[in-house]
Amino acid sequence: MVGEFVAIGRINIDIDMIVDKLPKRNDHVMCEKGHVSLGGSAANFATQATRLGIKTTLFSCVGDDVYGELVINELTKAGVDTSSILVLDKQETGIFFYVHDSQDDQIVVAKPGANKFLEKRFFEEEDVADAQVIHVAGSFPMMIDRASEMTTTHGMVLSLDPGRAASDLNFDKILKHTDLLFLNSHELKEYFKIEPTESALRKFAKTFPGIVILKMGKKGAIATDGFEYCTSQVFEVPVQDTLGAGDSFAAGFITAWTRSERISQALNVANGAAALTIKHEGAQIGQPSLEEVARLLRKHNISIDSILKTFKPRQRSRRGR
Repeated sequence: MVGEFVAIGRINIDIDMIVDKLPKRNDHVMCEKGHVSLGGSAANFATQATRLGIKTTLFSCVGDDVYGELVINELTKAGVDTSSILVLDKQETGIFFYVHDSQDDQIVVAKPGANKFLEKRFFEEEDVADAQVIHVAGSFPMMIDRASEMTTTHGMVLSLDPGRAASDLNFDKILKHTDLLFLNSHELKEYFKIEPTESALRKFAKTFPGIVILKMGKKGAIATDGFEYCTSQVFEVPVQDTLGAGDSFAAGFITAWTRSERISQALNVANGAAALTIKHEGAQIGQPSLEEVARLLRKHNISIDSILKTFKPRQRSRRGR
């Protein structure tokens, strides 16, 4: 059976290199810090949601290679429902190569591999009809259209995190069916020509039926449905790696929001999940459980006990024994 959340998007092998200075043409640069880990926005979201206590099904594609086998084994071990991941013959699993320095200047090289076939996937209603949320991570017009049909027909939540390459999406059409829209400041300006001011965000949020959630890195986060306007500051932690922080943030927000429908509480859980993720190398290695997020928030006098209770199994009454 499909999970409470369905995540649609990429799976990658992440190669992350940290250098003192970005290399110039033909440079041969050595670095002291670097690592290889599992990544891809949808995969990151799925593992984080799973660790927060939500059964999550991942719709994605990997190659028929050693990396694809590794990815599926590790995701399954983490508890993600991998039954809807396609293993494509004679294709390679996607690779994301990321080089950056201490000033956050960067070089990104992405090899889509099997990910480029995701748009050719088609899922039947019975594949997702029991889900509560469909989260699309990335710019996949055909998949977004199909997800819109499913969420509208079955009364599910459609969540969209379009990412950095979504300028060609028809947002006028898409937003009519979007319940949760995740953006960073750059994407807000590039796709919608909007500055991240309170008045502009409130006005923008009133143009579609959902909530706009703005990820602002070190400046925290903002969420508004056009009426309620909430902010959350980051929780200071020693930072090892920011890859995947936005995906952990989205999983934290949706997990809390579907349990409480309180925007302020959802923002705090989202920032808590992101903070604990970036304490470790790799997009998925440091992803926390909900109890770990709760402990961090308690240190800041924030309680999410009402959300924690929704995950505790109900004890049977003595009469029923």
